[in-house]
Order: sequence, then structure tokens, then C-alpha cells
Amino acid sequence: MMDRRRSLRFAAIGGLFGLLMAAGPVAAASTAGVKIGEANSMYHFSPATAYVNVGGTVTWTNGSDAPHTVTSDAGSELSSATFGAGKTYSHTFTATGTFAYHCSIHRYMVAKVVVLAAGMTAPPTDALPAIPRNTSDPGVGLALLVLVGLSGTVLALRRFRPAA
Repeated sequence: MMDRRRSLRFAAIGGLFGLLMAAGPVAAASTAGVKIGEANSMYHFSPATAYVNVGGTVTWTNGSDAPHTVTSDAGSELSSATFGAGKTYSHTFTATGTFAYHCSIHRYMVAKVVVLAAGMTAPPTDALPAIPRNTSDPGVGLALLVLVGLSGTVLALRRFRPAA
């Protein structure tokens, strides 16, 4: 009986530890990069949708041979000066929301920044080509830790279930 209680206690502690690790600390403000490029004689922002957390910074890098701007579609959140080849423009976002923008020189160039609440994880971007996922990302290890903790709890509880 004592071994059963001890095993259940360890299983509960393991499961609780896994859940606490999942909650974890709030993620720091993120950064994102947007490249201005050219394909088929047309300029573009890539990715077309960038994601950051509140307090995060997006940096646009002009990788084309023409000057460009980063200009809000509505409001004045984004308002860069014209910047040429190899130059950058950065902006730090202080509020959540979706911020649509364009290049005022090439009006067909459109994109947006989605600013998420602190600690939220962004979905994969629509950047082409796809960048391989970094498996050394701490989030991967954390997810694995949570799964191991929960599965240990389930196995311990199943083992000590009263016989019918």
C-alpha cells in the first residue's frame, strides 16, 4: 500500500511539474525580418505576413536595386523614409493588432505585420522558400518534457487502477 501511494505521489508531482513547465515564463519580445526582393520584374515583401509579440521589432531590409518605403495603409504606425538597396528600416510595436502596409513608390507591394500578445507563439510564416525549423528551439524540448510528464502520470494511474 505504501509503494502504491509513493508511486501515485511521484506521478502527480511529475504531471504537475510538466504542466508548470508548459506555463513557463512569458516569452521575451520577438523580432522578425522582412526582405524586400524582386521576382519576375515585380518587387515584393517577404514574408507577406510577419509576426511579432508586443514589444517586438520588425526590420525591413531592401534586397532590391530600387528605393522603397514601409507605409501604413491606415494610420501612421509605419512611416519610413525612402531607403535604398542594402539599407534597413526597423519599427518596434507597442500594441497588439494587424498592421497592413505598402510601399508608397510601388503601390502593388503590400504586406502586414501581426502583433501578438506577450508569450503567444506565432504560426509559421508564408515566406518562400520555407526555412527549415530549428529543432534546437527551446519550445521543442519544453513540449517533449510536458508530454513525458503527462504520459508518466497516465501510466502510473493506469497501473494502480483498482481491478474490476
